[in-house]
Amino acid sequence: MYIRTPALILLLLGPVLSSCASAQNRTSGDPLEPLNRAFFGLNTNIDKAILIPASKTYRAIAPKPARNGVRNFLQNLRSPVILANDVLQGEWKRAGQTVSRFAINTTVGVGGLFDVAKGAGIEKHKEDFGQTMAKAGISSGPYLVLPLLGPSSLRDAFGRLPDHYLTPLAYTRFDGKNTFTTARRVASVTDKRARSLKAVKKMRQNAFDEYISVRDLYWQTRKNAIANGQLEVEELPEFDISNAQPAPINGTSP
Repeated sequence: MYIRTPALILLLLGPVLSSCASAQNRTSGDPLEPLNRAFFGLNTNIDKAILIPASKTYRAIAPKPARNGVRNFLQNLRSPVILANDVLQGEWKRAGQTVSRFAINTTVGVGGLFDVAKGAGIEKHKEDFGQTMAKAGISSGPYLVLPLLGPSSLRDAFGRLPDHYLTPLAYTRFDGKNTFTTARRVASVTDKRARSLKAVKKMRQNAFDEYISVRDLYWQTRKNAIANGQLEVEELPEFDISNAQPAPINGTSP
């Protein structure tokens, strides 16, 4: 369900992006709206046909403690990427927290299944290369909806590639690596979707325009991430779904 090189997709779709962005359909921060809406519809259909049934099955067969363990384990695996971006941003205190959380949860927390560090007062946070570029003053560029990957921006789409190479897993070789990587991705998407079933259902029932609601939520959550969580906005999962209520139709790019 994930694509490792969204930058390549953007390069291949360059001519299509230009032709689809007709002047009458352009919105501030979203000049590619016609194509984005097409991909949004594709992702929504996949969500309804595959992700929702899979997520409901997952919730039915896995008790909450087990689901929490899966989530903790997946978050712990991402620690090297978070640490690398902490360092690149010069966030030394947060880098120390990332190292402490990884060390404690990997050992005492049985490989990350239990978030022991949180109980010790060391809260988790997330960083990615898109945030690192934002801190360096690089503009977000236009809003993009990536096939299967969901809401993004030109900057954040390109940021996915460095994040891939900031994890030690990219440089390791072992039997079953492809199976492990695929299982990790499927588990991550399924877990995140399962946690947002009620919220997304409510949003789809109440939103005047679901596409605009998700777009505005994306901009708000990215602003919040770049501000290190100071804006208190719920975070969007990696797929084309939301954990939060629909936002007013006035979002602007960070």
